[in-house]
Amino acid sequence: MKIKFLSNINDKRVDSFRNLIVEKFPQLFDEKDPELYLVAGGDGAMLHAIQETIDHKIPYIGKAMGTFNFLMNKIDDDESFLNRLINDEIKFETFKSNAIVAYLNEKKIGESVNDVILGNKIMDYHSFSISTKSGDFSDFKLKGSGLCISTPIGSTAFNYNNNGRILPLNSDFLSITGVVTNRYINDIIPFEEVSIRSDGSQIFLTNIYGGDLDDGNELVLRKGTEIEICFLDKKDFLRKRIEIGHRFRK
Repeated sequence: MKIKFLSNINDKRVDSFRNLIVEKFPQLFDEKDPELYLVAGGDGAMLHAIQETIDHKIPYIGKAMGTFNFLMNKIDDDESFLNRLINDEIKFETFKSNAIVAYLNEKKIGESVNDVILGNKIMDYHSFSISTKSGDFSDFKLKGSGLCISTPIGSTAFNYNNNGRILPLNSDFLSITGVVTNRYINDIIPFEEVSIRSDGSQIFLTNIYGGDLDDGNELVLRKGTEIEICFLDKKDFLRKRIEIGHRFRK
C-alpha cells in the first residue's frame, strides 16, 4: 500500500515516531500518489491534516500520541505496524462522514470536519439571521456572542460543551446552538443548505479563521467532501464516543 506520512513538526510528542520513519521508512515522506494518509499525534493533528488535504479524498489512519485520541489508534509496536501497513497486511474498519463546505458571497472559503463557529470574543455581541433550505429557520433573528453549526462527528466537541445534541454518526443532520444568545437555539436540522448573515462576526472552520461575516455578506453552508477515517478497532471508537455522551450522568 502506498502511504504518505503527514508530519507535524511542531508536536514534540511525535518526535520518536517521526524519527523512526526518517530512519527506516523515509519513502513515507515522499510518496506522490498515496492511497492512505498516516497521521500521528492527537485528535487536533488528525483534524488539521484533514483540513489541509481534504480535497484529495484519500482515507486517513492515525497513531494515538495525544491526550484523548478520539480519532486515533493505539499502536504498541510501531515498526511492525508500519511494515504490515505498507505490505497491506492490516485489516481496518472505516468511518465515513461529510464535512461542511462554506461559501462567503458564493466564494468557497474552505471545509470543516467538525464545525463552523461564528463569533469573536465571548463578550462581543452580534446580530445573526439564519435561514435553511429545509424551512426549519426562515430569517430567524437573534443576538449573542456566536453560533456553532456542527457535523455528526463534531457534535462531541465544542457543540457538546455548548450543550448541543450529540448526533448519531450515520445521521444526515447538523446541530446548531447559540453561544450566549438572547433567543434559545439548540436544534437539529437536516444536513442541507444553511444561510447566515451577521454584522461582523468572524468565521472559524474547525478553529481555522475563514473570514469576516459583515453587513451585506452571506455565509452559505452545504454538505461537503466525504472523509474516511480508518480504525483498527472501530468498536473502541464508538465506545469512547458513548462514554463522552454519558459523562454527566449519575
